[in-house]
Amino acid sequence: MNRGITVQIGMIFILSICLMAISFVYMGIRLVVDSYVESTHQREVINVFELIRESVIKIDRGVPSRMIEARMFEGNYFINQTGLISVNNTTIYLYSLVYKNNNEEIAFENGAIFRKINNKVFMIEEPFIISDNNTIRILVISFYGEGSVAGRGILRLLFTNLGFDYHRITNKTIIIKSDYYSEWANYLQKEGFTVTVDPNNKTVNVTSSKALLLKILNIKVDFL
Repeated sequence: MNRGITVQIGMIFILSICLMAISFVYMGIRLVVDSYVESTHQREVINVFELIRESVIKIDRGVPSRMIEARMFEGNYFINQTGLISVNNTTIYLYSLVYKNNNEEIAFENGAIFRKINNKVFMIEEPFIISDNNTIRILVISFYGEGSVAGRGILRLLFTNLGFDYHRITNKTIIIKSDYYSEWANYLQKEGFTVTVDPNNKTVNVTSSKALLLKILNIKVDFL
């Protein structure tokens, strides 16, 4: 074979290997960058829900209204009925603020923040439950409003205090129905409640040896 042709073939072979190596490096960098961007977006969304939780705490302490503003990347924020609480033959519907993007869901329900990925649910922040010697006080967040916002831009939410109601639970039993029932059950059991779970109906039957006092905080939510 002509020496010049052999050299050319060798150079082409080396060049091909170099291009393949560069492409593998690029793909690796691309995966790392995409993973970092996705992780950053997830952290931003969780920060939004932590701001929501902080706003609810302020309103519970008497602040008439709170507004939050945050960047949006992708996904959809909306208000949705995700469950209910039944006490003393009274039903209180739980409307939650929810974020959805592909297979990920983050929700603020009754003081707790849940994250759902591929049907696996995690409780990121615990609900507002305070226990002393004789009484367990549970803060129930009742959202009012409708609307949604999606895509990139700025998320603006206005929370307005509509007042509160008290319920003393005479039979010391609560029934919680929620899309996140499994994590409610895990948390309440850890807190010392007697818990019975019905997965088919997504309900948790909760019983306490102590007196139960529910404070229902009514909040209007507006998408601005």
